[in-house]
Amino acid sequence: MPIVTSHALFAEQYGSYRARPIQLNDAPHPDFNPPALTDLIAQVSASVLASEPALVAEVAAGKIDRAVLENLIQKTADQESLRAGYYATELRQQTMDFLFGYGPLQEYVDDPDVTDIDGTGPAEFTIKRHGQRKPISVRFHSERAYDTFCRLLIIRQGGQINDNDSHCRVTDERFRLRINVTVPPRSATFPTVCIRKHRSIAYNLEQLALLGMFPPETVSLLKSISTSDQSFLICGKGASGKTTLLRAMIKAMPLLERVLVAESDSEIYPEKPYCLIHRIRKGNEGGVPVTLRDLVADGLTMSLDTYCVGEIVGDEALEFIKAAYSGHRCLATTHAESGRDALERLLSLARPATSGESESSLRTMLAKGVDTVIYLKNFRLEEIWTVTSSQNLEGQYEMDRVWPQSAAAAGNPPADELAESLVPSS
Repeated sequence: MPIVTSHALFAEQYGSYRARPIQLNDAPHPDFNPPALTDLIAQVSASVLASEPALVAEVAAGKIDRAVLENLIQKTADQESLRAGYYATELRQQTMDFLFGYGPLQEYVDDPDVTDIDGTGPAEFTIKRHGQRKPISVRFHSERAYDTFCRLLIIRQGGQINDNDSHCRVTDERFRLRINVTVPPRSATFPTVCIRKHRSIAYNLEQLALLGMFPPETVSLLKSISTSDQSFLICGKGASGKTTLLRAMIKAMPLLERVLVAESDSEIYPEKPYCLIHRIRKGNEGGVPVTLRDLVADGLTMSLDTYCVGEIVGDEALEFIKAAYSGHRCLATTHAESGRDALERLLSLARPATSGESESSLRTMLAKGVDTVIYLKNFRLEEIWTVTSSQNLEGQYEMDRVWPQSAAAAGNPPADELAESLVPSS
């Protein structure tokens, strides 16, 4: 769908028209002049969004034919201006472009190397490309135009955002985007928008090596983890490349391995065949809640080889630990400060959901259920650890770093023994 270049202008005008009453055919235009096409598009968009936001969302989802919305656009335009019929085709097309495009952000949505687009004000936007954040020269004409644009991103995906519900997260399946928008009063100054992008075709491990995520010689190690029956956890801070690496490792898994992918938002998009994609649904999303516990329990009767949890952020950590302890292979991502801290982070998330499990039993399950921890930082592989049960302490686990190897483990002398010190002793 072509995107009109004056999207930001339309958004600004849309905000100003929200306060205007609809003008009937026999009523004069407020400024006593017939509106220009750009004015009319903004005016019509305002009326359509105010009266039929659900219709916009259903057309965006493909549930209702676009012609229904186009007819409403034309009908609304006829109410707004007697001259609407003179440019009916352009009016319908450009109004649809306004309602469903990404305007000044479209080029970054289309850029396959951009993973994040973030806005904190009308002229404050950044992107992330290959893990590096940089500012971009996107500027909305006014605060009102920016506010309107942010709200529109949510409305057309079926979300609700207003003074009472001032934060909303939606998914744009067409462009594979996860969109978070926050507006006042929760956002103290301007609305904020955070867009996470996922490539239509996942990188493979060789491509990630070329991008600098890890040295080329590490590809074989990661492939061996992917093709084995090891359960692994990928950790790091937000936007460190966790999902990107997980998608690549799933791509390298055995063809016939049967995987259940459990997510609350679409992010993994597995390209490997024989994957089941199930949704976690929270109680505030409407309908019957579906928890990770439900998916794990159902999966036990589905002849699965592997469970994959897109992201562990809460008490679903307990279900992940139990699933890994059941003998199934389990994969997941989570936030952690380092590879060594990842399992402690998992335990801290799991504790609130426990119902009789002791600390010792949780640690035993972790030690026997999780084999490998992979830590990323700023789109770079930092560490790979193996996890084993402690030989000396019951109910404890031990971690050994297998990549990168220390100088001593690799058979090299410590750095301070390579040469004499150049600093004279006192």
